[in-house]
Amino acid sequence: MSSATEAWARITDWFTENAPAHADALNPPATEEQITRVESVMDVTLSVDLRQILMVNNGSTAKQRALTDNAFYDLRGGGDYSPFPNGYIFNDAELICSLYTGNRKASASMHDPGSRYEYWKEGWIPVFRMKEVHEGLFLDVSSGQDPAPVYAYGEESFPELAFPSLVSYLNTVADALEGVRPFTVMGRQAPHLPKVREGLVYW
Repeated sequence: MSSATEAWARITDWFTENAPAHADALNPPATEEQITRVESVMDVTLSVDLRQILMVNNGSTAKQRALTDNAFYDLRGGGDYSPFPNGYIFNDAELICSLYTGNRKASASMHDPGSRYEYWKEGWIPVFRMKEVHEGLFLDVSSGQDPAPVYAYGEESFPELAFPSLVSYLNTVADALEGVRPFTVMGRQAPHLPKVREGLVYW
């Protein structure tokens, strides 16, 4: 296994043992055809690490909707599929494509292409996000840097470097789940460990 799939396996194995609702919410693997189609629409090549993880689990979708206590919560909603720090959700390939193309269109409408302050630059691949909020983590593949760095983004702030790579992020999450070391973002945030309550992970 690659380091990416090893890091991902640490997380999914922990979910299976300690919070099976989260493991159950993970989707089946994406196909090569799905990923190729998404890359064609986006006109961007996904990083090798991201492709490998999507071909293990193509994002996640809520299964236990009753846990939300909201009958109107959509199929992408629910606490069982958002076990990552900050309540982030692992986007499937189709959602990555939808978010990327939508953000690129919004950026173009602001007439700032190429600007330092461009709303969403070419090559920013949204991998994790908070439901119904413009906040999450993206991989920056625009420079061709290998591995691609991970940036945190939000509606009211400029993106900031969060992790040197997707593998680094996943291992940091896995370390916290396993109790090896508390979760931090580049050492800037207060360290903390997750807890499991009623079968779900809370950070």
